[in-house]
Amino acid sequence: MVLPNTDPFSIVPPLPHEQLRAVVTARRVRYLTLGYEPIPIVSGRKRPAINGWQDIRITIPPNEDVITPWTETYPGAMSTGVRTKYTPGFDIDIRDADMGDRVQQVLLNMLPSGTILKRTGLPPKRLIPCRCTAPFNKISVSFKSPDDVVHKVEVLADGQQFVAEGIHEDTRLPYRWEDNINLLSVAHEFLPLVNKELAERFVAEASTIMERAGWVQVDAQGRPKKSKANGGTKPNNKPNGYNSSNNSEPNGYNHYCYYALKDESAALARMPPNSGRNNALNTAAFNLFQLVAGGGLDETEVRKRLFAAAEACGLVNDDGEDAVRATIESGARAGRKQPRQAPRDDRDQAADEDDELSTTNARSLEMEGVEWLWPGRFARGKFGLIAGLPDYGKGQIAAFVAAAVTAGIELPCDEGTAPQGDVIWFNAEDGVRDTVLPRLVAAGANPERVHFVNGVRIAGEDKHFSLITDLHLLRKAINRIGNVVLVIIDPVSAYLGVGKVDGRSATDVRGVLTPLKNMTEELNITVIGIAHFNKRDDIKSALLRVSDSIAYVAAARHVYAVLDDPEDKNSKLFVKAKNNLARDAKALRYGMGVKKVGHDAKLGVDINAPYIVWHPQHVEITANEAMAAAGGHTARREAKEFLLERLESGPVKADDIIEEAKQEGIAEKTLRRAKKELGIKSRKTPAGFDGTWTWELPPQGGHL
Repeated sequence: MVLPNTDPFSIVPPLPHEQLRAVVTARRVRYLTLGYEPIPIVSGRKRPAINGWQDIRITIPPNEDVITPWTETYPGAMSTGVRTKYTPGFDIDIRDADMGDRVQQVLLNMLPSGTILKRTGLPPKRLIPCRCTAPFNKISVSFKSPDDVVHKVEVLADGQQFVAEGIHEDTRLPYRWEDNINLLSVAHEFLPLVNKELAERFVAEASTIMERAGWVQVDAQGRPKKSKANGGTKPNNKPNGYNSSNNSEPNGYNHYCYYALKDESAALARMPPNSGRNNALNTAAFNLFQLVAGGGLDETEVRKRLFAAAEACGLVNDDGEDAVRATIESGARAGRKQPRQAPRDDRDQAADEDDELSTTNARSLEMEGVEWLWPGRFARGKFGLIAGLPDYGKGQIAAFVAAAVTAGIELPCDEGTAPQGDVIWFNAEDGVRDTVLPRLVAAGANPERVHFVNGVRIAGEDKHFSLITDLHLLRKAINRIGNVVLVIIDPVSAYLGVGKVDGRSATDVRGVLTPLKNMTEELNITVIGIAHFNKRDDIKSALLRVSDSIAYVAAARHVYAVLDDPEDKNSKLFVKAKNNLARDAKALRYGMGVKKVGHDAKLGVDINAPYIVWHPQHVEITANEAMAAAGGHTARREAKEFLLERLESGPVKADDIIEEAKQEGIAEKTLRRAKKELGIKSRKTPAGFDGTWTWELPPQGGHL
């Protein structure tokens, strides 16, 4: 889902300077309140406008008074940067799009949970912001590709900054954020948490990828760096020890051989005395001469590197040169008998034989059927949603499902029964004692098997539960309670990190719901979330009305909407909007009943609660047909309006008007009902003409 672009620098025509100043100031204050450290950047440049900008105290405590004068003091600095002391920026400054994507994927594989954002200035370069709690210094590396272009991978950290919004100095265009989701959409605390060790590992792995592609590491002046292993970089960018007799360019196998030589000799060189150095030398020789026999390594280079490693670890000094060479020769003879080789045209083969694609042969798997909580509607091990407008009975339906699970209440229309177990209920909007518990009792639930979530207690402090940070505590509670079959989250949006996660952001929502979905599958429980419809009442698709992001619907396997019943103004419909695991189940019609569930002696009043009364027969209607009832327009009224307008000028062929109605989203069944209510006449033209049927308004006209 792409959010609307709110970047003030993208507005056409450009904002007047005075208006831009006000907008930029407001956005800088917003950066501050979300936990970032904004600084003014010279417009169209990357340079901060303030000398000593690294030391300005902005956030301890957050000080808006420091920020607000900047647009007046530095009128030529309308761009905004973010200091990277606590917001390190992983800057993939690579001009080769394919290589940039590969390096980015390395980073994404390393990052923990959190919202991933991506900023571009000069594509395909990109920057991904993260957060840290312990500041560290900048980490960077530079490589030159065979076309003599220098590329960088940097982790901007303590003492640096990156431009968050403004005009790029080379393109003269605004910086862009993927899907228009930027730092102002996500609070600082929900970026992925990293540390120095992760940053170093990322740069090291990025370096390995570029080395394997034949790129050469260079210094700040673009000059090749000398290798500690061999005293210099080979001409033509081929690794030392690589056997090029049969290949003009290195491939995946050759790179594997080179790194095997490098790793084996380095490991041997580090071995201390009395640690099996002789056996290690023999094994290393065996492994490497397998590759020599396979044509991937040069024999002379292998002997040279192994002997040097034996010298480095003190083995030559202890055992003597002859003994060391004899050990190497022993391993070499054995290795030559078992050559190792890979296809030479596999240029993307990983250098590390432990890195591989994880696959499972389909024949080894045992097929499984779908285990249902509510047969045909909500499956176990899956995440589902009940969505709709307020006061349409979503909470009462949730109470009914809880009753079906905890007390064996039969499902409507002979749809069976639910497996028995316990229910965990997250409730953020209604009172537990005066609303939710009475509803459960009215539905027939067993209160002993329902567990309400009050919050979490972390380090002695009570907090609101968050699906972002506290999912492990839900898992712990499920294991502690035992036999939990169902978890109800009412509503889901209240547990995304209130005020921190942008509910409109597909990235944010997906980042929260995916771990929940995975846990649901692992524990074989059903999670039903309650979601509200958004305010887009002009949309006739139930799926597009669920909350503010399509990511809710994408994560759910089942989505059911509660809607007005176009046939019965006193009833509602429980109708499928999405179900990936079952046939197109018919809708259920329901009304509301009220019953006495207790007495409050303190107040001297009876306690009454509403409950769902299911009608005994299914309803043949789709969610989108029922959605026509939204906004005060029933499907039949819409059909009537269409017919009156279309027939106003005279009779129309029945086939034509039915086809036109379909194109307007009006079902034929609804159209014919509207026709009957309007008194529209059907007439057949004389056989001498074409003999077709036409529809025409009665003499008095129709009415709504």
